[in-house]
Amino acid sequence: MSKSYSLNLPEIQRSLRNVQRNFTSINEKLDVQRDPLEDIIIENMLLGYTYIDRLLGKNVPLLHRRGLHHILELNHIVLCGGDLKTRKEFHQHVTATTDRFYGQKECNIGKVVSVYNKWRNKSAWKKAAAVYIYLISQPQLFFEGNHRTGALLMSYILASEGKPPFVLSVDNAEAYFNPSTLAKLTRKSMVTKMWKLPKIQKKFAKFLKKQGNQNFLIPR
Repeated sequence: MSKSYSLNLPEIQRSLRNVQRNFTSINEKLDVQRDPLEDIIIENMLLGYTYIDRLLGKNVPLLHRRGLHHILELNHIVLCGGDLKTRKEFHQHVTATTDRFYGQKECNIGKVVSVYNKWRNKSAWKKAAAVYIYLISQPQLFFEGNHRTGALLMSYILASEGKPPFVLSVDNAEAYFNPSTLAKLTRKSMVTKMWKLPKIQKKFAKFLKKQGNQNFLIPR
């Protein structure tokens, strides 16, 4: 029986808060400036990591058809948190996001699963990178929150195979944001799928492996 792990949520929180405190200096180094990391963003990301931790504890097959609704829920969490009142206020957005998630022609969850299955026998870092880069390139899977949802999905893929989850830190922020922006600005096409996106993906997989921090993972 393979060993299972929990996420070290207090350590993850410390890392995210440290990024928030230092974000002005981080932002100055980025190829494209980003909005400040407000408290609500950090709080919702922590809810997302908590949700991922529960899924890991239950061995939920997240990229199997029985688990796909959890990926949709992660996007709702990073945008709306867990408050039911907020969910009701954004009911139209939640409904539209759900329709896009399952039905968008050029990038829906079925296509994301196909990408995952294509890389199923590769390393956890390669699988995580493939899914993430596909998810955030144009058109993106979600209307909003693709980077944050993608980071959580990567964390699940990695941690489910005993690798440290991806957690934003002061040390890895620049190396994470710049290729993410490049992928976001790249449209899925025959040419980019054959050349540009795989090139970004390959470098990103190496980045994920190099920056992994074992302190974010605890044996159950």
